Amino acid sequence: MTRRRYTGRVMPGHYRRLWPAASAAPFLVPALLMVPLLFVLSVTCLAEPAGVTIDPALTRGPAGAPVTIVEFGDFQCPLCKRTQPVLDQLLKEYRGKVRLVFKNFPLASHPGARPAAEAARCAAARGVFWEYHDLLYLPGTDFSREALIGYAGRLALDREAFAACLDARQFRDEIDADVREGRALGIPGTPTFLINGKPLVGAQPIEAFREAIAEALQSGGK
Repeated sequence: MTRRRYTGRVMPGHYRRLWPAASAAPFLVPALLMVPLLFVLSVTCLAEPAGVTIDPALTRGPAGAPVTIVEFGDFQCPLCKRTQPVLDQLLKEYRGKVRLVFKNFPLASHPGARPAAEAARCAAARGVFWEYHDLLYLPGTDFSREALIGYAGRLALDREAFAACLDARQFRDEIDADVREGRALGIPGTPTFLINGKPLVGAQPIEAFREAIAEALQSGGK
């Protein structure tokens, strides 16, 4: 399957400054602030940010939409789950103007995230990625092997073929590639969004997305 590359410019000015106010030790930054700070700095230093590979099977919205939202997500991430209704609403409000792209970024702290990501790719190969994606974000999701195969059954997929895909880890390399791209960009955690290249981190309110989308549209979708 042919993949396109998204190379929108990252605009780090969207971020608030993360340095603490002057103190007796003005050059010491609390360790917990270093991860998001490094993300901002790494993005700032990239005149042309690393390309993000886009798989059409993992997109919603028209390919020619003026605004692209790239989501780096984790299926076991509570904040990712919380953001899904916001994304659904945005796709309705900006129908034809926004394209949503999903990138797998399973965190090591979530043991079910990697199997779920690989299962979702097995579903994508059968044309039902978003239906499977939505099942994984329902309340009380079970990430066991049996449950992941069961979700495929709910979508009328062949359970044996799906189990074979999952057990063979057929899409392990694709998940690894997403993670490498995220790390190259300095993605600090999930969910992280790139809106025409501008980073938006965390489970933000819909107003934050609307502001970023409006800015992107005003810039001509570039």
